[in-house]
Order: sequence, then structure tokens, then C-alpha cells
Amino acid sequence: MNLHRHGIALAALLALTTAPGIARAFDTCPANSVADGYTCDEQTGSGKSGGYFRVTFPSNWDGDLIIANHGFDLNDKHIRPHGTCLSDPSKQTTCASDSDCPQGDTCNEISYMGLDQILLPMGKAIAAGTYHESGWAVFGAPKDIKDIIDYVKKSSGHGGDLKRVIITGFSGGGAVTGQATLTMKIDGAVPLCAAVGGGLPTWDVAMDIRMVYDFLCDGVGGAKFASKPDMGEPNTQNSGSDAQSMALKVDTCLGMLGVMPGDRTAQQQRLDEFLALTNFAGVKDYVPGGTFPPAYSSGINLASAMGFATLGLGDFVRDPERLGSKAVGLNDGLDYASMGTDATLAGQLNAGIKRLTKGAGRSKLAKASWPDFVKGKGAKVGYPILLMSGANDWLVIPEFGHVYTKALDLGGKDYLQTWTDPFGHCVFTAEETTAIFHKYFDWLGPVGGPLGTKPTLQDVEDECVAEGGVVGDSCNFNHSFTPNWIADRIPVRPDWPEAAKATN
Repeated sequence: MNLHRHGIALAALLALTTAPGIARAFDTCPANSVADGYTCDEQTGSGKSGGYFRVTFPSNWDGDLIIANHGFDLNDKHIRPHGTCLSDPSKQTTCASDSDCPQGDTCNEISYMGLDQILLPMGKAIAAGTYHESGWAVFGAPKDIKDIIDYVKKSSGHGGDLKRVIITGFSGGGAVTGQATLTMKIDGAVPLCAAVGGGLPTWDVAMDIRMVYDFLCDGVGGAKFASKPDMGEPNTQNSGSDAQSMALKVDTCLGMLGVMPGDRTAQQQRLDEFLALTNFAGVKDYVPGGTFPPAYSSGINLASAMGFATLGLGDFVRDPERLGSKAVGLNDGLDYASMGTDATLAGQLNAGIKRLTKGAGRSKLAKASWPDFVKGKGAKVGYPILLMSGANDWLVIPEFGHVYTKALDLGGKDYLQTWTDPFGHCVFTAEETTAIFHKYFDWLGPVGGPLGTKPTLQDVEDECVAEGGVVGDSCNFNHSFTPNWIADRIPVRPDWPEAAKATN
């Protein structure tokens, strides 16, 4: 069983919504809670910043509050209370499931992403929120986290029992977790498949993917994007129509969905060249020159990655509260001649790629996410950090995690990075995730200290097996994996954080 699967099906691609969760009823407590001898107090609230949240306290609460952060979501309709129908603009129509809403409507869930089934039986309270911004939300997410903490302290009736706050999250929520370690006074962190490479490196990778696409596809009728690569596409509908238009443009050029007509031989050649230049890992079992069957899942992966490089980028660049339409830019003078796996093709790219000067939005993007544990609040981190990431993640690429762990090394912080093997974005089993949290709290130790023993990679795998997992099936830890550096993937920008410039 997968506790958390963050891969994107076609319907999710068209909505460009990747907030994860388990398809189940909005239960107040896990099904086994009565047998385990505890009950749950579930509360909901809203923050000063405009976000909404949900908090559940077990009756045997030990004082640890875990705040779980969801991934990338461009749908503003999800910024609403838990258990309300999406079709109601007043956000007053309550529901316990989709069947309580008008036909075809959805009941909004502020999902715990399955972590409640792990943490509540451990005596931990769990919270999750919507953020007050859609898309890549690390700009304002610390305010949303603070709103949850303030509510627990002042309004929940449990404030006197709060002892520690631990932050976790998947994918974009992992980026929020990483940002919390650098900007907030918290007591622990478990980033999961986390986009923690920093704002500039993360989106420079996305822009370079977009510029490779432009290099190959601008001359193909119906495939060209009107926006500049460092501005991104506008996301105006929240209905999926923008994402559908984006995906069909990409399919027109590369043919990976098999939906749009075109010269299949030319589409396959451009696809092969795109993969050779970008090292995109989301096309599993594709043989260069081969044929994608219609709606092949790996083709959807590629379209989804392009969605982040177009609509995802445009969401925060064009937002007046974030970058205010100030472009990101900066690749003029960089050498692309060693990019990818085809030297001849890379030389052509170097001569023909669009060149962008430094944009006015770069400094603010850096402030929103800058991995540095040498100074500021990051320098004061004294708690351990346990990470779990996918060695084959095609969206939150391992290079992003390498930037974060290099920053932790430079700051002398205590952490353990674990890697799993399954192919996909944020695909972890229940046993793997349970093992991560059990070993983390063993390491964190009791409130007030001392810290427990730091686990080894083998300790985590052994815990997974103890939870009923099977090595190579539901326990897929890879102890020998070492990720590449971002500098091995795209040209280094001079304004990147030191951890992102690393090559050794």
C-alpha cells in the first residue's frame, strides 16, 4: 500500500493540482483508535493571513504538535475551510464527503496526507493548512504555520499542553518545511521529497527546461508559448483549461501524449533531443526513437514538469503580492555546451538558446527561499533533521536535496538523508513513512532532552521491516545512492547560494 503517491494522472494534470492525500472519508480519528484506547478532538480554524487549517488532538497527547504541509496546488478554490463544498463561493456549505455537495461538486479536504494514521497512535497532535496563497507558497507559508501555532496556544483549549512543534511536508510542502527550518523557531523537521534547493536554483532549473523546449519547439506551429521564459504563463481559470492548453502545446511539439496530430517522426526526434539536453528522468522505459502510446503515464510526467516551468512559474512571478510581475531572468553569458548527453546538440543549444539578463525579481525570490545554516535563524538550529527523498524522483530532483544537505553540512547541523528507489514523484509506502517518524522521535528524544541515538540508514530500514515491510517491496531504501549536484545539470548562476554552487 502506498501511504503517499504524488504522481499526476491526466485529470490531475489538467487541474495542475498535486496536493496529496488518501481517498477516504474525513474521519476524526483513525479506525483503530478505539481499540488503541484513545479518542480525538478535531478542530478547524482560520488564520490572520487568510488560510484555513485543521488540528486533531489525541486524548493521550504527549505535547508534540506536527504540522504537515501539502504540495503544489494552483487551485485557489482549495483555500477554504475543511469540509466545505467547492462550488459555494461563500464557503458556508458544509459537507462530510462529496455526496453531501451538489452533483459533480467536491467536498474540500484539508488532508493530513495519511500522516494522522501514523502520528495520532503515537500520541502526537497533527495539523494541516491550506496556506493563504496557491502555487509555490513558501513566500507566505511561515505566516500560515504561525497562525496554526497561535491557534493551538490561545484558542484550542490545549495550549497549556503544547511542548514542541515539528514541521513536515511533501514536495512543495517539503519546501515549506525546509523554509521553516531557516526562518522559524521550531523544535524539529522531517522534510519529505522536499523541493529544498532554494528559490533561485529551483526555478532556474525550471526556466532552463522551458528554454530547451523553446529552442526545439518555437518553430513548430501551435507549440510556441507567448510568454517570456522567466515570466511564466498566466493561470487565470483555476478550472484546468490553462493546464490543458499548456499540455496540448507540449504534445504538439513532442508528441508524448499522442493526442495532437503531427509528424510522428519529427515529434519523436524533438522528444529525443529534449531528453538528451535536460536529462529528464520522468520518462521510464522510453527507448529513443520509440513510440509513446496515447496518454502514456511518462508522457504525462513530462507535460506536468512543463506545467511547473510555465504555469507554476507564472503563478508567483505574476502575483502582485509575491514578485509583482518582476521577471527572474539571468542566463546571459552562461555556457550550455556541456549540458545533457549529446555534445553536438548541446553546442547548438549554446548558440541558439534565448538569453535573459538578471531580472528584478531574483532578489525577492532569493529571500523567499535561501538555504543557509551559517547565519540567521538557520545558524541556531539545534534539533536533528531527518529527510526522505526519492532517488528517481523526476519532479523534485535529487539535486535539490543535495543543495539542502550541503547547506546543513556548511552549518554543521545534525541530519540524516534517506533515499528510496521506486520510480515516481513522492512515492513512499506506509511502512517507509512510519519508520521515518518512529526513528525520528526516537532520535529527538523526550521534551527537554537529551537527544536519543542518531539512527543509521540501516536502522531506518530495520524499523521499516519491523513495521511489517519487506525489503525491495514496501521497504525500498537505497543506502548507497549519492545525488548529483545542480551544477552538473545546468550552468551555475553567480547569485546562487554557496550550497548550490558546490561540485564536490
